[in-house]
Amino acid sequence: MTDEHNRDVAGFSGDPVVNTSHLDRLAARSIRFKNATCTNPVCTPSRMCMMTGREAHRCAAWSNHWPIFPEYLTWPAHFAAHGYRTCLVGKMHFGGRDQMNGFQHRPYGDLRHGLGHQPDPLHMYPGYANPESAGITEVPESLIQDVVVTRETLAFLGEHQDREPDTPWFVCASYGRPHAPLTAPGRYIRRYRDRVPPAAGRSDRDGELEAFARKLVFELTEEQAARGREGYYACVDFVDDCIGDLLEGLEKTGLLENTIVVYTSDHGEMLGQHGCWGKQLYHDASIGVPLLIAAPGVRGGETVRHPVSLIDLFPTTCAMAGLPIPPGLDGIDVSGLVLDPGSKISPRRFSPSATYRYGVRIDHGKTPDGAPNAAWRCVRDERWKYVVVEQGATLLFDLENDPLEVSNLADDPTQAARCRKMRGWLFQDFDWADVHSRLAEDRDRLPQFLSGLPPGTPNQYRLPDGRVFDAEKSLYDARWMAIPPGCTGGIIPQQFG
Repeated sequence: MTDEHNRDVAGFSGDPVVNTSHLDRLAARSIRFKNATCTNPVCTPSRMCMMTGREAHRCAAWSNHWPIFPEYLTWPAHFAAHGYRTCLVGKMHFGGRDQMNGFQHRPYGDLRHGLGHQPDPLHMYPGYANPESAGITEVPESLIQDVVVTRETLAFLGEHQDREPDTPWFVCASYGRPHAPLTAPGRYIRRYRDRVPPAAGRSDRDGELEAFARKLVFELTEEQAARGREGYYACVDFVDDCIGDLLEGLEKTGLLENTIVVYTSDHGEMLGQHGCWGKQLYHDASIGVPLLIAAPGVRGGETVRHPVSLIDLFPTTCAMAGLPIPPGLDGIDVSGLVLDPGSKISPRRFSPSATYRYGVRIDHGKTPDGAPNAAWRCVRDERWKYVVVEQGATLLFDLENDPLEVSNLADDPTQAARCRKMRGWLFQDFDWADVHSRLAEDRDRLPQFLSGLPPGTPNQYRLPDGRVFDAEKSLYDARWMAIPPGCTGGIIPQQFG
C-alpha cells in the first residue's frame, strides 16, 4: 500500500513518462481494477474504511487522527481470529490509544499517532511543504521510511517463515510516498527534470470551487508547479523500486508461491488538475486508486472496468482465502471478478465516496459543523458520477467523454432520469442529518480512546517486548519547535492522543 498514488501515474495505466517497472510486472500477473475508488479521500478515514469494510459515516471515519472504535471488527483482526499471523509495517495514521487495531505485530511505523511522513527539508520539522519544496531529499537513504518498510517487512516474514512455516500470514507493507513532501534521492529527481507535462486542462468552474476545494488551490509559479509534478513522479519511481525490492525478496525465498498480492493506495492526488493539489475532492484524480490483485491460478494482465471500492478488499480476500465473510460490512465480495475479469455482471451498481470537512479533530481554522459546502457525497458507476455537495451544488459528469470532469450535466434535461436514479443510490441508507447526529455522538465518546501520550517523531520502532522508541529522534533532534514559515502541510498535532 502506498499513500496518495494518482492511479494514472503508472506505466500499467498508460503513463509514458513514469518508470514503474516493478508494479508493471506485478500488473502483468494481476487483475487490474481500472475504476477502483476509495470511500473517503483523506488518509486516516480511507484507511479506517478499508480496515473495517465500512463506509465513513458507519465507522466514525470522519477525518484524520480519528481512532477505530472497538466495536468495529477490522480486516486483520478477522484473519487473526482464523489462525493467521498478522503484521503491519509502516504508516497507517491511526488515531488514539490502539495503534494495532487487529495487527498482532507492528515493528515499525507511525506508532505515536503522528502523520507518518518524514518532514523534508529537515529544517521544516515538524511540518513540511507540498509542491513548493519538491526536490532532492535531505534524509539519508537508509533512513527513508520507504526503504525501512521494505527491510522490516522482509525481516518479519523471514523470521516468521523460519519459526512458523505452517502458519499463514497477513502482512501489510504500507509506504509513505508518493505523498508530500515531494522529495526523493537525487537520481530520481534528475531523471524527471523537464520531462513531466503540465497538468491537463484547468476547469471551467475554477471561479466556482466549493470552500473546501479552494483550500487545495496553491498559488504556485509555473516553475514550482513543474518541479512539484517532477517530484511526484520521482516519488512514484522511488517507491516502485522499494516495492520491487520487497517482491523480489519474497519471491527469492518462495514466499509468493501461495500468496494473494494486493497493491493499492489510500486515495489519489490532484497533481495540479483544476488548479488543486492534494485530495479531499470528488474528482477521480482524488477518489480514484490503483488496484491490482494477483493470486495463484489467476489469469493476469486483464482489466476490470466495473466499479469497486477499497472497502471490498476485506470481504474479497476472505472469500479468496476461504474464510467466512463477517456480517454487517458495506464492502462487497468481488472475488468473482478476480476469477472471471470478463464478466458482464457487476457485483456493485455503484461505488460511494464522501468527505466531511467539519469532521476534523485537529485543524488550523476548524470548519464548523453545518457550514455550507463543507461536505459532499458521490456515487460512481463505470461511466457516470453523481455528486451532491451538502447545501451546495449537484453535479453529474460523463467520465467517458469528459474524464477531467469539467462539464456539469446535472441540469441537462436529457439526463434527468439518470440524475433521479443516481440520486436514489446516493441517498440509499444515507442522510445528512444522520451524519451530523453520528458525528456529535462520536465526538462525545472520543476522549476515552485517546492515548494521553505526546506524538513522537514521524516513525517509531516497536520491540518484541512492546517497548516503543523513536526511529528518527537524532535526525530531527527536538520535538517541540515553532512551525517555520512556508509549511503548507504535515503539522504533527500539538495535542496528546
